[in-house]
Amino acid sequence: MRYLPRVLGLGLLSLLIAMLMSCESTKPGKSEFGSPTRIKGEAIAKPESRQIVHFTDTTTEYKTPRNELAQAFIRQFGDGTVVDKIQVRKAPGASGSYYLIGLGLRNGMFRAMALPLNGGGDNTYYLRPSAERYILTSVGCPACFFNFENGRIVGTSCSENSGGSHCDLKIEAANELFAAQ
Repeated sequence: MRYLPRVLGLGLLSLLIAMLMSCESTKPGKSEFGSPTRIKGEAIAKPESRQIVHFTDTTTEYKTPRNELAQAFIRQFGDGTVVDKIQVRKAPGASGSYYLIGLGLRNGMFRAMALPLNGGGDNTYYLRPSAERYILTSVGCPACFFNFENGRIVGTSCSENSGGSHCDLKIEAANELFAAQ
């Protein structure tokens, strides 16, 4: 019992020291090296965005390798879907609107995911983590297609109109295609 006040006193002292150490000791503002100089008109891609593709007059150059994109789609699906085809496609009816699309199968059923890309102004397109995901799931269809209106995905269609076959579309608010693992 006679050690209890000492133990409590040391515990409180330790807590006080930890609280003081966790407080920021510098005030916000310029560092000793100054602030970075921005060049007027320079477009800087956000660090969380990922460069996907660059278009030239004659070629499409993937800045992120397709095999890396396929693995990222497989992780994003997270349900056993095997993605074996990656493509970047221009959305019908809109200039400059492109989607990154991963196509594959899960238990023999067609699956696809499309993510809108943002242009960087120099024919380079980026994927943002906040970009929505459009996920297609086939129910009896050999292949499903995204339906577009004014450059946006608005629905799906099935490659065959056999009885009971359809494609389901699910829209998620963001993606984690390149989130830290």
